[in-house]
Amino acid sequence: MIKIANQTQDQRAENLSENLEEMRLTVKEAAKYVNESPGVVRNWLRELKPYIPAVQGENGYHYFDKPALERLMLIRQLSRDQNYSIKQIEYYFATGEAKVEPEAMEERLSDDMRKDLDTILERLERQEQFNQALVMKLDEQQHYIKESLNKRDQLLLESLKASQEAKKAEVKKKRFFNWFGSDKS
Repeated sequence: MIKIANQTQDQRAENLSENLEEMRLTVKEAAKYVNESPGVVRNWLRELKPYIPAVQGENGYHYFDKPALERLMLIRQLSRDQNYSIKQIEYYFATGEAKVEPEAMEERLSDDMRKDLDTILERLERQEQFNQALVMKLDEQQHYIKESLNKRDQLLLESLKASQEAKKAEVKKKRFFNWFGSDKS
């Protein structure tokens, strides 16, 4: 049953250009038609409702006919291709489609976004300083550990040499006493 419904939706989407005059598409179908996500189309509908001639059904859902789809395509073009903000698109429609120069990205940033970016940059700088201090501390500790290990190794070698010399001396002593002991017999 679901497979049949999916096939029906796919066939409907494929035949859109032929049957647009008589069809009314749901938000999801209209989004597919204009190559956007349903969430984006819902946002456009919410923000630009007076300029999108969608029909609202008795069930409260919005349906899109050919003029509404053409308007969605224009909104998509203005938004994606010409970098218009929602406010600029609204102005475009409100002024009878007067061209608007897209805002520079810097101008589009709100004061809150600038503050957030400043805070992030400040934290990033502090993190870099912390990382540098940490690397220096780790280098110091690594040097200390290396020196400590070298001293320990040196002491162990000296101790081993002393132990070996003591054993050699003891062996000589035993040989000496063994030599004297064997002469008396």
